[in-house]
Amino acid sequence: MTTKQPKVRILSYHHIPNNGAFMFAFSLLKLLQRECSSFDVKTLDYKSKRLATYEFLKRFKLFQKTPFFYAKRARLWSKQVETHLALDKNFPHFASDRILQKYFTNHYAAIVVGMDVWCIINGTERPGYPNIYWLPERIDIPKIAYGVSAYNSDLQLIQRYARQIGENLDGFDVIGARDHFTYELVQKYRHRKDGLVEMIPDPTFTYEIINTGVAKKLESLGIDLSQPTLGLLFYGNDKLSSEIQSHYKSKKYQILALGMYNPVADFNLGHVLTPFEWAETFRYLSFCISDRYHGTIFCLLNHTPFISLEKDHHLHQEQSKIYDLLTGFNLESCYRNPADENFESTRFFAHANEIESSWEQSFKPGIQPKLESRKKMHFDFAHSLKEQLRCR
Repeated sequence: MTTKQPKVRILSYHHIPNNGAFMFAFSLLKLLQRECSSFDVKTLDYKSKRLATYEFLKRFKLFQKTPFFYAKRARLWSKQVETHLALDKNFPHFASDRILQKYFTNHYAAIVVGMDVWCIINGTERPGYPNIYWLPERIDIPKIAYGVSAYNSDLQLIQRYARQIGENLDGFDVIGARDHFTYELVQKYRHRKDGLVEMIPDPTFTYEIINTGVAKKLESLGIDLSQPTLGLLFYGNDKLSSEIQSHYKSKKYQILALGMYNPVADFNLGHVLTPFEWAETFRYLSFCISDRYHGTIFCLLNHTPFISLEKDHHLHQEQSKIYDLLTGFNLESCYRNPADENFESTRFFAHANEIESSWEQSFKPGIQPKLESRKKMHFDFAHSLKEQLRCR
């Protein structure tokens, strides 16, 4: 008679049509399945109602050259999520968060939350605080936060909810904070002295780029891989987008938009590339301009020259997840915030050109050793996490 494996379930933003969210969820799933092989590790198919509604309404954006771009992207994502994220749908979908957390106690050996699910902000896009990703109820199983971030939090809201945040953090047995801002928040408000609290990189650093055959797909779409190519992961600033287009078209570059729809691109690919194809496409770029966190990570993983723009213009550098990421690679010079009073597009393009021309000599050599160190950090942390599970 076979013994059932104890269940570990992952709770994240796995369901949104976003390459970074998917690759985070996939990488964390595979890492925990490999390192905690005595457990049944799956992704809990829980969807934040507020976030799911926001993403659903995005499908109906009009006035793109590519009709139904976001609807097509959502359909592609749904298939990828169903196929690759080992979903567990067997839970009470319409229960309150309080009842659902009690369900966790009775059915799982541990629950893992991950990604930037701890951001405490006002607005309609993210679930309000407190929410299920903080696991605020008392449950008699280990609570684990892996690669978690609160980077974009409103500092006034943190002060307002300080006591409750401390109580929530004390409930976690293991916390792997993805950035310095989150790590310092945990250190300040968590009062427990036991358990495991460390800073760890994003789990996508453990992902190995695979050959998906995406080169043939790109060529079938009319992209000439023998020509210089700019990857663009940038959205919401029409003026700068137009300036990017003018600068790189004058240099005879093809422009590929790899995520959100951008009308200045020659090719918008966000609705035709799977997340795995997206991850490999970076290796075919001559240069990349990205305001996406995981866009920066996959430039690093593919050794692709890049410059990162700050998406959250209001953030100081010490709260920026992109700047925090780049400091770990000594690549602060690859960061710019378009909202800075000294930002000027002519100087920006001159700097981007300098990065591209000196990439092989000045930037690339230092990347691989740091990538290897980040993989080791994950395996060490996962080993410690496994020991915590065994102790319960």
